[in-house]
Order: sequence, then C-alpha cells, then structure tokens
Amino acid sequence: MQAVILGGGKGTRLLPLTVYRPKPMIPFFNKPMMEYIVNTLVDAGVDEIFVLVGYLKEKIIEYFGDGSEFGVEIHYSNGENIKLGTAGATKKVVDKIEDTFIVASSDILTNLDIRALYEYHKKKKALATIALSEVKDPTQYGIAILDSDNRIVRFKEKPKPEEAFSNLVNAGIYVFEPEAFDLVPKGENFDFSRNLFPKMIEENLPIYGFPFKEYWNDVGRPSSYLQATADVFAGRLKLPQLRTETLKGNLEYGGSLYSGRRCQIRNPTIRGFAVLGDNVKISRNVKIERSVIFSNVTIEEGAEIYEAIIGENVYIGKGVVIESGSVIGDNSVIEDFTKIGANVKIWTESRIGKESIILPD
Repeated sequence: MQAVILGGGKGTRLLPLTVYRPKPMIPFFNKPMMEYIVNTLVDAGVDEIFVLVGYLKEKIIEYFGDGSEFGVEIHYSNGENIKLGTAGATKKVVDKIEDTFIVASSDILTNLDIRALYEYHKKKKALATIALSEVKDPTQYGIAILDSDNRIVRFKEKPKPEEAFSNLVNAGIYVFEPEAFDLVPKGENFDFSRNLFPKMIEENLPIYGFPFKEYWNDVGRPSSYLQATADVFAGRLKLPQLRTETLKGNLEYGGSLYSGRRCQIRNPTIRGFAVLGDNVKISRNVKIERSVIFSNVTIEEGAEIYEAIIGENVYIGKGVVIESGSVIGDNSVIEDFTKIGANVKIWTESRIGKESIILPD
C-alpha cells in the first residue's frame, strides 16, 4: 500500500517555533509530530510513502532518511509544492502510484483507524474518501454534508460562522484512486478543499465522507499543541510508544512529568503536566504548570512557567514568570526577575534584560 504525506507548509500560526524547524518536525513527547503519522500509516499496512517537502525540507529528509528505520520506504518530492497547492503537489507523484492510496497531513494527531478508512473507501467504490471529524467550531476547516449513504453532497472550505452548515470537518486524511487526479491541471495551484473536492461534487463523481469518533487534533496553534499534550496525559490521545496510564499522575494535585534524556531536575512543583526535552536543567523552587519545554533549556531558581511552550536552547533566569499562552523562541535569554505576560511570543535569538515586563498588545 502507498501513501503521500503533505509536509511542505511553513506552519506560520506556530511561529516562532517554526523559524528553525518545519512544522512536521516540532517535537511532541520528544519525537517529531510527523513520526506519529508515519507510524500510523505503517501500522495500517503502508510500505511506501512519498513525502511532499518544501520549507526547511533538509530537516525532514535528514531525520527520516530512506525510511528503513521506520519500517517503510520513503521518497521525497521537492520543488514548487507550496505554490502548487495540496492537489497540484500530489499530482506530481501520482505517476508513481500503482493503485488506491492514502494522503495524510503531517501535522495531525489522531487515533483514527486508517485501515478501516481504506477498506471503507474500497467498499464504496469511491474516487475519493475524506475522513471527517466532528468539532464545535468548524470555521477553521473544510466542512461537509453527507447524504444517507455518506456521499458528500456539499463541501465548503473555512466557512464564516453564518455559513457553517455542518460541524463535520475535513480531518486531513484521504483515500484516493489515482484517476481522481485527472481533474487536476498540471503545474497550476490546485487545492484539495478549495478546488478538487468542489469540482468532484459539481461533476457528480463518487466522493464519500468517513465520519469517525476517534481522537483527532489539527495541531495548528500553540493552544492546540498544549491541548494535545494534555490529552495524552488524560488518556484521550493514545500514542503507541507511550503507556498513558503510567503518565497520568495526579493531574490536579501534583501533576505529571515526562522528561527526555540527561535532564537535571531539582524537585519542581508541577501542576497538570510538564514535558521536558533532552538536557533540561531545572533549579530549586521552580513551578511549572501545563507546559512543554524543548531540549537544552536551563531554568533557574524560583522561575514560574504557566501553560507555555519554551523553545530549544533557552535560558530562563531566577524568578522569571512566564504567563499562560506565551511561547519563547529558540536560543533566547530571559534574564532574572523578568515577567512575560499572557499570550506573548518572544522571537528566536531574543535577549530580555533583567527585571523587564513584557505585556501583550
């Protein structure tokens, strides 16, 4: 079985975390996010993957290589992938696709049974099948209406609130027959949601929806990244490599700690959870609440970090307070007794002087 992974985007909503790493390489429990979808595809029976790369592609290619370490054969498609759009970029590799194939975004976290999706597509004799998840706010996604046979009769990308006729949203995982790409013009910008799916509906071609109840999170913002992290500790998102029952701890009165290698930790106070990368040093009397700290970070005595993401190679001085929703970019220095307000993004390579106060707009 073959698959295509969409991995070329810039991840601008996750800046500054994506200045030095492409979105698929953002660490999630100390593994690149893309590794989880690779493993899910392999578990479903995929033995060959084409990764559509673009922004900072070298980081992806260096880590995943030829795929042998992951039990799959991986090839890379470079070039104008971002300019061509999702469907246009996928069309470039369709001549190497032999039969029904899967397409998946590289930045989603899900417990969807992809094998079941594939078999459903075959059973329906569909030209395309879209995995659909139910959400409360569908305005950030493509939405679909199904008939009684789950055939898609209407589809709209990112509707305004008053246009949201459905809360079933495009989950970024599809099954296609190669012939579907006969509809995609060569060398032009052509998107799945904006162009291909509406065209298929307009031409009355067999495009189906696959509603599923399993966990799904499109990790597009720092808040959804932290929510997905919390969902692992709560057991809602199951990662094959992690036994969540050993991570739960007491989420209300003590919190759970997940750390990488070679960390030096002096008994911090943790509420909710703390995820640490490799080589993290935490001094005495540090408070951490529902936060993720990447590798090679030093946190000095008395610092407090609340619902934040701290990038790589960051130094956080004594008594620093980082409030909820803030993101500290890689290679930054936050000097002693500084306060970073809620929802502040500190750019990479920043140096914030002693006793500063950084407030949101």
